[in-house]
Amino acid sequence: MHANANDALWAVRDFTLRRHFNAPRTVVFRAFVEPEHMQHWWAPRGFTMLSCTLDLREGGAWRMRIKSDETGAVQTEVGVYREISEPERLSFTHAWVRGNGTLTPTTLVTVRFSEWQGGTEVSFHQEDFATTAACQSHAEGWSTSLGKLTAYFGKGKP
Repeated sequence: MHANANDALWAVRDFTLRRHFNAPRTVVFRAFVEPEHMQHWWAPRGFTMLSCTLDLREGGAWRMRIKSDETGAVQTEVGVYREISEPERLSFTHAWVRGNGTLTPTTLVTVRFSEWQGGTEVSFHQEDFATTAACQSHAEGWSTSLGKLTAYFGKGKP
């Protein structure tokens, strides 16, 4: 079977992850926008956050630097907040900074925080990937990051 132009239209270019937390929406929302909490989970498994700067307003920029625990390689991710509706919704762009200073294609992240059985359901959606492989890589990375957030809440934080 040969690929054709229509196959590209059906490629997976977005994903949604859902997680449940036994904490109020306001607390879970703050874990997504306060660096003192983000440093504990905002990086895939095997990575550690080195720095986090946020201009937490619509149109404000954010920048994170993460380091591979295995290789020591440092990566920088950047974006701009599109919507901040505490505690219901958070939307921002996301891109990686390449070694030469240019950005990877920008994607859009939308996080919804809903009341769920006395706690909060987080629906994490990322879209507009240039390739299916990039989409799959981000889905895996964010899944492990959200796993770290689950563990963080499990320790009685934040």
